[in-house]
Amino acid sequence: MNAVGPENRDLLSEITSQLGMLGSQFYRNDGMAEGYRFNEHAARGRSIRIKLRRGPVGNPGETFNITSGTATETSEDTALLSELRAAFYIPRDSYYGFLFVERIGGRHAKDLIYQKVVVPVAEATRHTIRLENFAEVEDWRRILSTQQVLRVAEFLRPDSSADASTAHDVFVKVSAEGAGVSSKSEELKEQFLDIVDRRHASYRVLADIAPLEARRKVMGVIKKRDGSEIEALKDAPKSAFSIADRAELEALTLRLDALNSGSDSTVLREELQQVLPVDRDEYQSQRLEVTFGTDRPEKTFIVAGDRVPQLVYEFGGRLIDTDLQNAWDASSGGFLERLGVTVSSAWPLEPTEQVQAGE
Repeated sequence: MNAVGPENRDLLSEITSQLGMLGSQFYRNDGMAEGYRFNEHAARGRSIRIKLRRGPVGNPGETFNITSGTATETSEDTALLSELRAAFYIPRDSYYGFLFVERIGGRHAKDLIYQKVVVPVAEATRHTIRLENFAEVEDWRRILSTQQVLRVAEFLRPDSSADASTAHDVFVKVSAEGAGVSSKSEELKEQFLDIVDRRHASYRVLADIAPLEARRKVMGVIKKRDGSEIEALKDAPKSAFSIADRAELEALTLRLDALNSGSDSTVLREELQQVLPVDRDEYQSQRLEVTFGTDRPEKTFIVAGDRVPQLVYEFGGRLIDTDLQNAWDASSGGFLERLGVTVSSAWPLEPTEQVQAGE
């Protein structure tokens, strides 16, 4: 991630530059009736800390002091912005980095950072940057250990090939709850955890595939049919991509296919079919929602395609900046190491080179 594209651009520097271009001015998003501003960002080692503020705009209201009990009226020209924090962690020599976002109630800044920072950087570097949820399997196991399955729901889309008159945006929701589902809690938990575990394993395989794929193609001059020449990617010579490299790539690709073929929600759907039989011949499954809990409030996790469900790490209250930074530093280092990425003991700070006396 520190050598993206033929120009070897550092993604950390690109993100920092994009945040600098956004500045701290106020932006208005009329489509969402909200405003926002990236009021502060600071690079630290291989990380970037971000503070932004977002909230509703264009509607009269008030700010209320909960200590004094006094209210101040606000007009249509006032934006009520709340602070949210986030941080990027982009290690060297890694195909993975992390974006941590603070979540307060239902509010967070992931969508805003993706749209205003990640997408422009991806376009500038002409690379795809994919954001996926991440959480340790053991953290999932700990969270779910005291929970039981309350509900399993599947969203189905009618197969247009079966009935051409069916609108493409029509969905059918099939839901099962009660004793029949709760009795299968442990089986459903293990299947749920297996989906997450397989996805994490595929991350490690993808990291092994990436350098081979990078060597498999090189930039060079290609002759077109009309006799003109263009510079484009072409097969690398055997000196750069050997027969052994090709064999290793094929083996890793087979391993990845095996992980992906077993990471779908087939077993979960089979369990749902047992408690609530439905004729699925004319429907295509879009996603599953598994709701866990002991009582209210319950937690619903979405399983869709190869996406890992989102897990929120709870702190029990709003941390001060230093404590939040320390928590994210430790979590990012642990996550990266378990993905096979080597980080220094001073992570996320850059390692200091020792200079011998006399040099």
